[in-house]
Amino acid sequence: MSANNAESQSIVAGPLQFTVESQEDQKSLVRVILKRYPHLRSAIVYQALRKRDIKVNGRRLRVDQPVENGDEVIAFLPALQALQQPAMPGYDIIRQHGSVLIINKQPGLSVQAGATPNEHELSLLDLLKRDIDPDCCLCHRLDRQTGGLLIAARDNDTCLEIRYQMQQGLITKRYTCLVRGIPDQGEPVASQDGLQMLEIKAWLEKKAAASTVFIHDQKQPGDLPIVTRYRVDRIYRGAGPDGEAVSALTVELGTGRTHQIRAHFAHIEHPLLGDGKYGRNEYNRHFQSQHGTLKHQELWATTLLFSHSCSGPLAALAGQIIRIEPVFDWKGAFHSR
Repeated sequence: MSANNAESQSIVAGPLQFTVESQEDQKSLVRVILKRYPHLRSAIVYQALRKRDIKVNGRRLRVDQPVENGDEVIAFLPALQALQQPAMPGYDIIRQHGSVLIINKQPGLSVQAGATPNEHELSLLDLLKRDIDPDCCLCHRLDRQTGGLLIAARDNDTCLEIRYQMQQGLITKRYTCLVRGIPDQGEPVASQDGLQMLEIKAWLEKKAAASTVFIHDQKQPGDLPIVTRYRVDRIYRGAGPDGEAVSALTVELGTGRTHQIRAHFAHIEHPLLGDGKYGRNEYNRHFQSQHGTLKHQELWATTLLFSHSCSGPLAALAGQIIRIEPVFDWKGAFHSR
């Protein structure tokens, strides 16, 4: 595409104006705009459509539609000085089967606009809509500061089917994290693939206004049940202050609540390294000069297990296991291997 790169990188003070080219013929208007101006968030373009602030050949549009070679487009958008895409963090597509995308998200990237620190920051969903397909949607979520595997779809029907199969327990998500001490609470259980784990249960209270949760051992009004399973994979003895150990865990969620892993392990007195919300900053500072700086909680979504019963859009992934290695900030986890 011959869009001027300097134009796409600059502050847009007035309306966007361009003529649709032959290679853009029959592509959706939103897709063409996002390809020409890659620092725009898709939400901004869709908002302009709803407000009828985009014209094609002088006619104001309300909804997205295909454009044709030679169409004259003019879009009245807000000032874009804050709509710059950061160089990092980002994402990679590590597998694609039809409309199903397996994403590796980097820590620091919000999954959708509502979870971004400011309204102008590009989210993972914005990037997928811009780079892949304007109809992309996310099948589940990860915290902003949690990196790792995420499933997305190129259309809403596929997304809904994947969510349904998740609800049926056909997709198991596992995480790898570093925690304070050596946890041993819980009842022995076997996961669907036979992995032996310990299971802990509690009740979660969500405070949406404060973007935080509280864990209780006994149910209180409005609480939701939580189930967390884990296995201690490795112990780094003497890594913490006063010679305290650090443990690397594999974690599996029986329930998928907001901040569940972080809050649940903090509740049993084994907070995640680098977690300033549910852990202690004084403890985290101990690791700042030891092989790396903790920029976020040491938590990665590292494994997706697809049941042999997966079907429809997930048929090609049935029976498969997709894994990535965690990239922890605390390099002591690697130096001690």
